[in-house]
Amino acid sequence: MTKTNPESFNRDEQQRGSYWITTFGCQMNKADSERMAGILETMGYQEAKAELDADLVLYNTCTIRDNAEQKVYSYLGRQAIRKRTNPNLTLVVAGCVAQQEGESLLRRVPELDLVMGPQHANRLETLLTQVQTGQQVVATEDHHILEDLTTARRDSSTCAWVNVIYGCNERCTYCVVPSVRGKEQSRLPDSIILEMEGLAARGFKEITLLGQNIDAYGRDLPGITAEGRRQHTL
Repeated sequence: MTKTNPESFNRDEQQRGSYWITTFGCQMNKADSERMAGILETMGYQEAKAELDADLVLYNTCTIRDNAEQKVYSYLGRQAIRKRTNPNLTLVVAGCVAQQEGESLLRRVPELDLVMGPQHANRLETLLTQVQTGQQVVATEDHHILEDLTTARRDSSTCAWVNVIYGCNERCTYCVVPSVRGKEQSRLPDSIILEMEGLAARGFKEITLLGQNIDAYGRDLPGITAEGRRQHTL
């Protein structure tokens, strides 16, 4: 397996270097990218001015449209060439292509350091810590999505996305979402309200509630009946 130079992580937290995130696909991916950017900045990274200047490059991918998927491989090809001359570069693929392809991505792009499905977005710091060992890391197993305590790096100062449910239990023949986003996982109402109140206190004026199947919110929460779901409608 391709190894990462551990020295690229053994810096003071305030001098970890720069990051660049490119996001493909839906609003859920964009919200995930904001959270991952927040995690990286908490770790001491700063956003790079350009992709080719970054010490860590992360592609948050979409597999719904073939064009978006092929574009990811094109981008990865350029970064793979760059990494051959700069072994300290950390290369990450997140999102639905990562979930769908898993370890096969490492065979196709052996320069990759981390492949992580969308259920693992909140574990980015933990996974990068594993990369410190110098080995490639793949995280695509089913995982209970942890409540995110990291402040997202919002792209807007007035509008914000708030995830209320992850995944989907439907099995539409034309849709790959359940296989790459996992089963439905609803957030607790109190947690959602707390996040929204925090956004309002920071001056955000518009909040969009996100979910692959937002109408299913709450049906996986224990003790919440159909009537209870109606009462918890936000």
